[in-house]
Amino acid sequence: MGKKRKNSEEQGGKWLGTFNDMVTLLLTFFVLILSMSSLDVARVKEASYSFSSAFGMMDRGSVSGVSIFEPFIMPMGDKPLTAEMKKKRVFDQIQGIQAVASEMTEEGITVLVDEELLFRTGMADIEENSPSLDSLGAIIKNADCTIRVEGHTDDVPIQNEQFTSNWELSIARAVNVVNHLVARGGISPERLSASGYADLKSRFPKTTEADRAHNRRVDIVLTFREKDAYPHAAGDAQMSGQTEEG
Repeated sequence: MGKKRKNSEEQGGKWLGTFNDMVTLLLTFFVLILSMSSLDVARVKEASYSFSSAFGMMDRGSVSGVSIFEPFIMPMGDKPLTAEMKKKRVFDQIQGIQAVASEMTEEGITVLVDEELLFRTGMADIEENSPSLDSLGAIIKNADCTIRVEGHTDDVPIQNEQFTSNWELSIARAVNVVNHLVARGGISPERLSASGYADLKSRFPKTTEADRAHNRRVDIVLTFREKDAYPHAAGDAQMSGQTEEG
């Protein structure tokens, strides 16, 4: 008789294991739901204090604070900027620089700086006061891009004590802009390169003095990359095209 009763108790207690597993799963499920939701912490605290007061807990002593469960959500790291996003951000900043024009291209951004903002006619030395170039340098210093400086002239032949052709003038201007960006802009030299094109890449017809003035310029071409790393760009001047006056 005693043995039979004992067997009955053992069989009747088996359901407790299943019940405990079910309760654990339900608790886990509700904790997961709670962690994915947003709590109104102020209302939960108010309800907690109301229950404490109703059951006389507040009369037994001071309560240092009520611990409220706050959902824990793993923070998602900032998504890396794409080349297009970087380009758009820098372009918007450049738009704030007066007296320079800029355009977005498939390659990146091209900033056009007219001769009169940097040089005297027929000369390559940058004027001491060049706020536009300084402002541009401050923007692109920390931009994730390589920088190619292109010198351009008009089609009027030049021959003075310093330069015998527009080729030499265009290259000298580009090199001096590169040096300026390194010395005064603090830009790393490996990000920069210089090229001279004389009048081979004119933007306006070579018919009027106004058009020729716009063709005398320096283009600063910014190329953006997906990864935050700068390739080792050539820091020396490069002569592009032919080697005779255009």
